[in-house]
Amino acid sequence: MPENPSQTLSALDATTLDQLRRHGVLRIFISALVKEELLHDVELEPEAQRKAMQSYRQRHKLASAEQLQIHRDSFGYTANDLQWQAGLAERIRRRSVERFQSKAELHYLTRKEQFDQVTYSQLTAPNQFLAQELFLRLNEGEASFGELATMLRKGGNQKGQGRFGPMAIGSVPKPLAKPLHSCSPGTLLAPIQVQSNWLIVRLEQFQPTQFDSAMEQRMCAELFQQDVDRIVDERMNALINATASSHGDLAN
Repeated sequence: MPENPSQTLSALDATTLDQLRRHGVLRIFISALVKEELLHDVELEPEAQRKAMQSYRQRHKLASAEQLQIHRDSFGYTANDLQWQAGLAERIRRRSVERFQSKAELHYLTRKEQFDQVTYSQLTAPNQFLAQELFLRLNEGEASFGELATMLRKGGNQKGQGRFGPMAIGSVPKPLAKPLHSCSPGTLLAPIQVQSNWLIVRLEQFQPTQFDSAMEQRMCAELFQQDVDRIVDERMNALINATASSHGDLAN
């Protein structure tokens, strides 16, 4: 097998490629090769590698030497393979920052609204008429969210009642995200249809995110992964085209 990851695919025979594709792991395999290629010159000093291994063992619950050996055997890892796997996240972090730190803030600004945190109270009604009735009772102070949530649960509507968050606004159902982002805490929103249900929502708290060091690293990692995905797409397309061409030659 070639030492250069970029040469590995071309060295695989057609049968192996067919099997990788058939079992849905071809893209995963190419992605791993691309990452190795992009990270081949990122070296970790001994202390960084030691910390990476310590973190790896904690994540995989490998407290004893016996557990570590069983883990290695189950994946067929050599000692060098294990060191690579343990240090992979730190290598990606370093290369990501090195390549994309200058672009991280702009990337953050294009997605900022997805990271802002919201906390909101919600009632979920099965139809618009009930939703409107609940909205009016809340708006006029006739009942609280808690009282109405209890009533809905007793009526068989168990899901979607109560308080949600804090959570990234990007994780909120899309029909709710924009109204929640544009209103102020304490605002009761008129019923909004989400799929087959109607939601009555009140924004309780809005927490905008900041572009701090943790967010910078997150944006760098996202940009790195986007670059990996772009290269993987190119190599997948090249393989597909080469396979189609080969089949065409055989047909002729």
